[in-house]
Amino acid sequence: MDSMDDREMELEERLRAAAERLDPVPAELFEEAMRAYALRSLDAELAELTFDSWDELSATRVRGAGRARLLTFAAGEVVVELEVSGGRLVGRLSGGGPADIMVQRRDGGTRVRADELGRFTTGELAPGPLRLRVSPEGGGPVVTTWILV
Repeated sequence: MDSMDDREMELEERLRAAAERLDPVPAELFEEAMRAYALRSLDAELAELTFDSWDELSATRVRGAGRARLLTFAAGEVVVELEVSGGRLVGRLSGGGPADIMVQRRDGGTRVRADELGRFTTGELAPGPLRLRVSPEGGGPVVTTWILV
């Protein structure tokens, strides 16, 4: 790709200024983005979201109150299956085996432990964004993308 010439750079700057003036990023959104960036893990593999029941059943988002959300994340050999229901997580790790799991929030985190079969659960969680950092015994850590409960 060729580098931008002076006219293209000037146009880009004018467009940025117009966007900032007409539709600025809300301060709270900017703060949330900065917190999320600060909580990233450079030493963990990012698990890709491979299934989200909200994508399969778009009506779930409209009627969502009583219906569980099912999610699957995968990174290498590690697969994390989650059920989000009523602010609580119930999950299972592929292949079983114990693991330490940190439920990370912008204001801290909660530790849970997966049993020998890879099963884990959390207590009631406050609404808001979270992600999981899974550290299986004998393997490197895996981090899911952020989800909203």
